[in-house]
This record gives sequence, C-alpha cells and structure tokens, in this order.
Amino acid sequence: MKEIVKHLTQRDLAERWQKSESTIERYRCDGIGPVYLKIGGKVLYRLADIENFEERHIHANPLKLIEQEPKKMKTLAEALKDLESVPTLSGLGNSA
Repeated sequence: MKEIVKHLTQRDLAERWQKSESTIERYRCDGIGPVYLKIGGKVLYRLADIENFEERHIHANPLKLIEQEPKKMKTLAEALKDLESVPTLSGLGNSA
C-alpha cells in the first residue's frame, strides 16, 4: 500500500511556526523558506520537506554544548609524556 503524503497549507505552516501568513509568503518569495508545491494556484508544503528544513536550521547554544561535553585539554606534563613515545632521528646514525 502506498504511503499518503501529508501536506500543509500556508496557514498550517504559519501556525506551526507561530508566524503570520504574510511572513511565510515573504519567506517563499525571498527564496529563504522551504520548498513548496504550487498546484492550481494553491501553495502546499510537504510535511517531509518542512521537517527537513527544520532539521537543517537547528542551532544550539555553543556554551551549552561546552557544558555538556567539555573538551579534554592535556596538561603540559601529559603532552611531554606523549612526546616521549615518538621515535626520534637520533637512532638512525649518520652514514656520511
């Protein structure tokens, strides 16, 4: 059985985003809104396209991300200890 595609009207999208219909229309005219269908003069938005648009426009507060997963920084002593395990050229000798 074929899946039914859900569509939203301009009014539906305006309610979803808590914007005025004229703002949604301006987004469309300025080319900054989601893709849309125009069938018989009626503008429709596929729900899947709206959800994709929303996913691409998710932003997080960088400070919250740092609090959730702080970047592990090495101390100078830890960095020097790591360098001890790096092979050096001194063991190669000079055959000149």
